[in-house]
Amino acid sequence: MKLKLKRLFVFFTLLAVLFILNTVETLAAEDAIPSINVDVMLQNNGSAVITETWDVRGVSSGTEYYKALYNMKGMGVHSLQVTDESGKQYKTLDTWDTKRSREEKSGTCGILKTSRGYELCWGIGNYGDHQYTIQYTLEGLVKDYGDYAGFYHQFLSELSSAPGLASVRIQLADTRLSADNARIWAYGFTGEAAVGNDGSLTAISTEAMKSNEYVNVLCRFDRSLFPSASAAGMSFEELKNSADNNNQHMGITIILVVLAAFILMTILLITFFYSRYKLADKTTVRLPAKKRIEINWSIPFGGSIPAAYSTMILLRKGISYDNLMGAYLIRWQEAGYIRMEKRDHKQEDEKIKNEEAIVFGPDKPDGTEAENMLYFLLSGYADTNHILWTSDLEKQAKIISEKLTAWAENVKTEGNNELIRLNAAAADTKGTIRFTSSGFEQAVRMLGFQKYLLDMQNQSTGQASEKSLWGDYLVFATLFHIGEEVAKSMKNLDPEHFNSFSGMYGCTPYSMIYLMTMTSHISNAATPKANIDGTGGMAGSVGGGGFSGGGGGGSR
Repeated sequence: MKLKLKRLFVFFTLLAVLFILNTVETLAAEDAIPSINVDVMLQNNGSAVITETWDVRGVSSGTEYYKALYNMKGMGVHSLQVTDESGKQYKTLDTWDTKRSREEKSGTCGILKTSRGYELCWGIGNYGDHQYTIQYTLEGLVKDYGDYAGFYHQFLSELSSAPGLASVRIQLADTRLSADNARIWAYGFTGEAAVGNDGSLTAISTEAMKSNEYVNVLCRFDRSLFPSASAAGMSFEELKNSADNNNQHMGITIILVVLAAFILMTILLITFFYSRYKLADKTTVRLPAKKRIEINWSIPFGGSIPAAYSTMILLRKGISYDNLMGAYLIRWQEAGYIRMEKRDHKQEDEKIKNEEAIVFGPDKPDGTEAENMLYFLLSGYADTNHILWTSDLEKQAKIISEKLTAWAENVKTEGNNELIRLNAAAADTKGTIRFTSSGFEQAVRMLGFQKYLLDMQNQSTGQASEKSLWGDYLVFATLFHIGEEVAKSMKNLDPEHFNSFSGMYGCTPYSMIYLMTMTSHISNAATPKANIDGTGGMAGSVGGGGFSGGGGGGSR
C-alpha cells in the first residue's frame, strides 16, 4: 500500500513538473525584450502616426507577435507596416488568422478586430534575435476637451516579457511643443516625463520595467493646435482626475476582495458618522441623502461669498482658494472692475504670445475687507499697464499661493462672523463655530441650490425672478467649480436672453462660455501645481481608468 502511494506521489510530481515546464515554454517565447521605443507623430486633426521599435532576444517558440489596442471608442487604426532588422517589409494582409502556422505567418502582418478593440499582429519568422519596427496610424487619439486638447493613452502594459527600457517620444507635425503649449504626465512605471528642449514630449523608464508595470501617458495641448479634433464630451480636468485615480494591481485587488466585507462596513460607518453634524446647542442632526435634498433656486445668504464659503467648510465640503478667487473675478467682471481677456504679450525673447490676462479698470471694488484684500493682492502683480498676465501668475505662483492661502483664512473668518450675525452659526462652549438649527437648514438649502445649478438646463424656467439672478448664479457656479456648465445651460435655456446677459460682461454669447473657462485658467495659474505639473518630473507609480490603448501583447 505504501509503495503504491509512493509511486502515485512520484507520478503526480513528475506530471506537475512537466505541466510547469510546458507552461513556461508556452508563455516565454523570448529570453527578454531589452527595449521598446515608441515615437508618436501627432497630426493637427488629432490622429497620430506611431512607430514602435521592439528589440527581442532569444525567440524560441510561438508563431506571432501582437500589440493590443483596446478601449478604442471613437478611434480607429489602419496603415499597419512592419519591418524587421534586415529591412524586410512585411506584407500587410486584409485579414489575420491566428491559427496559421509560423511558416505561413512569416513575413506578413495584419490587424485583428476583436470584441475588445484591435490587435496589431505580425509573424515571428525565424527563431532567434530580432528587431521589429511597426508603424500604424491611430485616428482620433487627440480629442477636444473644451478647455484643452489632449489624450490619455496606454502605450505599453503586460507583455510576454517586461521590457528593460521603455520610452515614448511625442511630436506634433510642423509645430514645436513647449511648456507654453503642452504638458505631459506619465503613470505606471519608474521613470521621468518631461517637455524636451527639442520640441517634443518624452516619457522614459529609468529602471527595468516589472511584469505588472505599464506606460500610461496623459498629454494636454492648447486647443488651437488641434482645430479639427473630435469633441470628447468631458473636460480635461475630468480626464486628468480619471488618470490620477489609483489603478490597483491585481494582487491588491484580491486582497481588497477578501477584505470587502470589512471595507464595506467601514465605509458605511464613515458615511453614517460623516453625515452627522453637532450643532451649537449640542444636539445632533443628519444631512439628507443627495437625492432627498430639495432643489432650491434662491441665492444663499443674500449672495455673500464668505458666508457660502464658510458654510461649505462647516459641511466638510471645502472649496479651493482658486475657485474662491474665481467667484470674485466673475463678480468684478460684471461690475466692470476688471476685464479677463486674451491679449498679445511680448515675451522676454521678443516673441509675441496670445495670452490670458486680467486688465484692471480705473474703478476699484468697495466691498468687504476680504474682497478688497484680494483686489489689492492681485493688482499688485500687474504691470505698468495695469495688466496681470497668466505667465506672471505662474512665475510667482509659490509666493502668490501662500498669500492666497492666508487670504482664504480671512474669508473663512469673515464668513463665520457673517453666519453668526445671521444667527446661522454660533460658538459652542469650546469656542468651535457650529451651525444653529436654522443655520443648518439654510446650509441644506444651499446644497439644494448647488443641485439646481448642476441640473439647471432641465429645471423649470417659470420663476419670474430667475433670469435676474443669473449674475449671482454664475458667481456661485464658479465657487462650486461648475461655471462653464452653468453658462452653457443658460445659453440653452434662453439663447435670446443669454445674448443680452453676455453683453453685461463685455462678451458675445460664444466668448461668454470661454470667459468661464478663462476664469478657471487664470485662477489655476495662481497655484504652484499649475506652474509645475506636466512640465517634467518623475512618472507616477499608478494611473486610473479612462485611457485608450492597452499596450499589452508580445509573443504567442
